[in-house]
Amino acid sequence: MNLSTLKLLMIPVLILGGLYAIRNFTGEVATLYTTDSAGQSHTTRIWVVDHGHEVWVRSLDPTSPWLDRIINQPDVQLRRGRSIADFRATPYADRRTRINDLMAERYGWAEWVLSRIETREAAVPVYLDPLS
Repeated sequence: MNLSTLKLLMIPVLILGGLYAIRNFTGEVATLYTTDSAGQSHTTRIWVVDHGHEVWVRSLDPTSPWLDRIINQPDVQLRRGRSIADFRATPYADRRTRINDLMAERYGWAEWVLSRIETREAAVPVYLDPLS
């Protein structure tokens, strides 16, 4: 394998590695715990934003597995730092613009980079209503 081919093969690896780092190590990254229809627990690393006393997360992909799980089983847990709280998750597509704007304010350059790669037009904001 020549050096030019190796360089071309490294480009996707670097891009994917950079996206992984942006999503998982920029700003606050919370952990969302969801349950599937078989009762199996799943974890998702996710950005979170507060709007007043409201807590919001967002799926950029309307067919995301974690979004499907909350539609079928809306009771979730969210770990922020060392604290875990119980919530009822409700998608609100009509809040897309506001939540996208709040994510951009909160995550700055990382949100800007991701917005150049993934569209925000189909994003699904999810309100987390505290159960306690």
